[in-house]
Amino acid sequence: MPAHTSALSITFRSDLDLLIVRWLRDVKRTELQEGYTQVLQAAIQYQAAHWLVDSRRRFQSNPEMVDWLAREYLPELSPALNNRPVYLACLVGATWQPGNAPATPLAVLAQSSSLASKAEYQVQLFSDEGVATSWLQQMATK
Repeated sequence: MPAHTSALSITFRSDLDLLIVRWLRDVKRTELQEGYTQVLQAAIQYQAAHWLVDSRRRFQSNPEMVDWLAREYLPELSPALNNRPVYLACLVGATWQPGNAPATPLAVLAQSSSLASKAEYQVQLFSDEGVATSWLQQMATK
C-alpha cells in the first residue's frame, strides 16, 4: 500500500521485493527524520531489505542530517528487519558530480567508504534507476 506526503512517496513493489522511496522536495531535519521513520515502518511491514531511494529532487543537506543517518538511523535498520542486511540504492541526478554540487545526506554517506558499507547495510550511488534496480536485484540473490 503506497504512502504519500508532500515530501515523500513510499511504495512497495512485491514483484521485485523492493521498497521505493521518492523524496519529492527538499526537507528540513525534522521532516527527514519523520520521513525515514515512515520508511522504516513500511520496510518492517513488508520485510523489505532492498530500498531504492530517489533523491533526485533533493539538494539540501547538513552535517546533522548526515550524522543522524549514520549514527542513529542506518544502524537500526538490520535489527528491525530480523538482522538481515539492508541495501540502499540512492538515486542522484545524472549530472550531479561529487564535490561540485550539494548532496543529500544519503549521497554524502555513500561517498564515505567507512560509512557506506557495513555488515548491516550497504549504500550505493546511482544516476540511472534501471541500473540501481538491477544492483538491488543482484543483492537479493546473494
